[in-house]
Amino acid sequence: MLPDRTIRFDVLCYGTISLDNTVRVPFLPDPRRDVQVIREQYHPGGEAVSVGVTLAVWGEEVALIGNVIGEDDYGNQIITTLHHYPGVDLRYVSREAGVRTPFRRVLVTPDGERSVLGYWFDDTPKVPLTVDVIRRARLLSVDVYGREERNRAALLARDAGRPVVAADVVWPDHPMLQCAGVIVNSRDFTMAQFPGVDLREHMGRLHQAGQAVIITTLGEKGCLALDRDGNFMESPAFDVPVVDTTSAGEVFKAGVIYAWLQGWPMARMLRFANAAASLKCSRESLFPPATLDEVLRLAGE
Repeated sequence: MLPDRTIRFDVLCYGTISLDNTVRVPFLPDPRRDVQVIREQYHPGGEAVSVGVTLAVWGEEVALIGNVIGEDDYGNQIITTLHHYPGVDLRYVSREAGVRTPFRRVLVTPDGERSVLGYWFDDTPKVPLTVDVIRRARLLSVDVYGREERNRAALLARDAGRPVVAADVVWPDHPMLQCAGVIVNSRDFTMAQFPGVDLREHMGRLHQAGQAVIITTLGEKGCLALDRDGNFMESPAFDVPVVDTTSAGEVFKAGVIYAWLQGWPMARMLRFANAAASLKCSRESLFPPATLDEVLRLAGE
């Protein structure tokens, strides 16, 4: 059957599709003490899913593609939950018998911080992106986690004239810097890869390598951005009670993408993305994401 070339999406989210088991504990276990679980829940996770579902709730048409998921119970839970979000198109989500659906167990302590155990991510087959699929989207959202398929996807999007918003590209020699229009990184991930680095100098090196807009999230301090012209801009975080920081970075990225699609200026983009991420931190789960009205209200619009 020939593909339907009339389909158009606002955002193609290419990346990780998994199931998360969020476990709330009063403290992390260690060899000297056990811990009793307060409560737990299961919901879809992964960068592609978190960005895509958030954008869909805000009214964007989104398609997911990335790793294969299994025809197992975890895969069934992902599909069942995502069917509640009609703005998320699942036609490119591939399922195969014998594949174990990637899975994360996320331990969340009362301060909102989380510790993550990952299962089967490296062993899961990846779905390659094609020219036909990328041409149906206005924008590609991608991260660096996976194999070379992520770099090929970004290159394919660039050559097709589609803007690319990428996450966690912190290496100045990374090939994705030549493809992306916007890079969203976190301070913590950057510092983990480059201990003691001067953050502004490092962002400058990333910018020089590809001329992308570089945005670094700073946790409770908001974010720092370097625009195309090489000018820095800071945007403060919002004061909210922190319950769970899981997926806050992905929601921030969704905020950047939404603002990009609306053509908003940098200051408004950063304020909106900070508001979206702050609302996520104030909730136990991404599901359901904060509505567009809720984000705009916190952003003061």
